[in-house]
Amino acid sequence: MTTARDSNAAASDRILVDVDGTLAWQLPRACQYLDEEYGVSLQPEAVTAWDFRIPGHDAHDHIGDLIFEAFRRDPAWYFGGMEPVAGAADALGRLAEDHRVAIATHRPPETHAHTRRWLRDHDIPYDEFVERVPENKAELAGRALVDDYHGNVADALDAGMDGLLFSQPYSDHAACDGATVVDSWDDVLAAFEE
Repeated sequence: MTTARDSNAAASDRILVDVDGTLAWQLPRACQYLDEEYGVSLQPEAVTAWDFRIPGHDAHDHIGDLIFEAFRRDPAWYFGGMEPVAGAADALGRLAEDHRVAIATHRPPETHAHTRRWLRDHDIPYDEFVERVPENKAELAGRALVDDYHGNVADALDAGMDGLLFSQPYSDHAACDGATVVDSWDDVLAAFEE
């Protein structure tokens, strides 16, 4: 298997971009599902970790279980109703002028058609959609990874890639020392201009 470390020279212009929490706001949709299906009111900013326990709810261990249930039950509703992160479409268009933009999401492959449709519907440009993303995204060749999950960014840094952590309430900045922490797509663009 070719690793990111082995093939970065050939992929020096490839930027890997996650979807949920970077291009799409997934937590508002998850919170809407939780409210509509179970009558539990939760604000997205309350989710401060991916193993966040849903208060007063025994049916799910944590928010990740709820998200999995929601997109398995109705992927068109779940994925299609997410709002894009402000500035994402413009930023990816600008990055694509000098780089190859590759969508690298851990969404299950059977949901990729919904993801592609969402990207198209929101005019979010990209050059490549990675069909099978390994658990360790850093096994993919690339110059950089833009992701909201600190574990993925730490893996990218360990593989010699640039890691940009899109800051969310559940992102642990200390878990990926050396990452460029960004709060917006303007920050991402500024990081690539440096």
